[in-house]
Amino acid sequence: MEEAQVDGFGADDTDPWQEVPAVPLTIQDTGIPESFLRELVLKTVWAHDMPSLGGIASVTGLHSRVVEELVTGLNREGLCDVDQGSAAGGVQFRYRLSDRGKNAAHEALGRSRYVGTAPVPVSAYNQIIADQVKRYKRPPLEDIKKALAHMVLPERLVEVIGQAFFSRRALMIYGPSGNGKTDIVTSIASIVAGTIVIPYALYGHGQLIRVFDPDVHKSRVGAEEKSESLLGDRAFRHDQRWLPVHRPSVIVGGDMGAEALEMSYDATQGVHQAPLSVVAQGGVLVIDDLGRQKVSPKEILNRWVLMMEQGYDSFALSTSEIVRLPLDVTLVFSTNLTLHDLMDEAYLRRIAYKISIPNPARAQLAEITQRYCTARGIAWSESAVQYLMDRLYAPGGAAPHGCFARDIITTVIDEAEFTCKEPTLDNESIDTACALYLGTGGLLDIEAAA
Repeated sequence: MEEAQVDGFGADDTDPWQEVPAVPLTIQDTGIPESFLRELVLKTVWAHDMPSLGGIASVTGLHSRVVEELVTGLNREGLCDVDQGSAAGGVQFRYRLSDRGKNAAHEALGRSRYVGTAPVPVSAYNQIIADQVKRYKRPPLEDIKKALAHMVLPERLVEVIGQAFFSRRALMIYGPSGNGKTDIVTSIASIVAGTIVIPYALYGHGQLIRVFDPDVHKSRVGAEEKSESLLGDRAFRHDQRWLPVHRPSVIVGGDMGAEALEMSYDATQGVHQAPLSVVAQGGVLVIDDLGRQKVSPKEILNRWVLMMEQGYDSFALSTSEIVRLPLDVTLVFSTNLTLHDLMDEAYLRRIAYKISIPNPARAQLAEITQRYCTARGIAWSESAVQYLMDRLYAPGGAAPHGCFARDIITTVIDEAEFTCKEPTLDNESIDTACALYLGTGGLLDIEAAA
């Protein structure tokens, strides 16, 4: 899995905390059963060396009042003891498990080894996602153009790609390999802007579902700010079980398997992992090189395109119970395969935008060549570039792809570095590189050399 993040497009200067729900001040207000929270606190005290009230609050994301309510109950039942210590501000109470408490913690760990931020109920998550859908800001054409400015593409093609991405409907980029399809989809995915809030974990039917992925979800707040806010004024306003993050961009390729479509379960940890569509919630999900995955395109489209149309998906938990979650994701596919080889017409109709990326015209490939030479610091002339175009667009030859310029110039650089010369794009270096790259022969007369 790769992750692409917004950088310079659609900057969001709003307060990242403004959409985070108000902090619950009682166990009942958390929406989570007291028994689950008691076990979470037991495991937290077991995993840490005599934590303070604030330490438990920091780990679990619960307000100190809720933590105090929980540990008071545990102390009353003889499951934890309170030790009085000193701190910079005066007396500080620390908590340790009694023998009974240790036994209870081990039993809880046998059910789930999760120790971390408390989950939020699925019902609260569904409402937050519904509210976030209304706040989505569609990217303007100018942002699309900026994102694709490093590529040589026809202006009309850029406009069509922009319209498709603006619509938030399923988009398929297809065409021959080597023409920048992956670059296109990753570039447009990187411009998704704005802030969403996600829970670290969900609670449904007695099960914990991990949502937060540090490789995907990039926080809008620093660790120091979040830590300080737990016991500061902000903690009285915002629920720390939620995190403000940039809208995510998730990119998967041929390594994607069927597990990405479903709710997976780690039996060792006793924790479910949210599927890819939920991890990408509120952002962009790119399936690159469709048709090469370990799961068939039909299964992918059946699951995601259909569910995106409905706006929700249903997932089976390890207990066989079903949890229904909303889906708010922009789906982008790319493939080298022909569409009719990939899927039948019924599935094709469900993809609203199907955009072909053709082989470059001669003028476009010439510009790509000039740009790449300049970027690599290679001396070039217009006559040399046109000589290369004559070679690549010779009658009877295969149509060149956009990557040809990069690959041939790289071969020119290889030869120059090997022979300790300055790399230059000229007729001689072009002839050598083309013979090697295109496999046209004629470079060496081996028999004569022998």
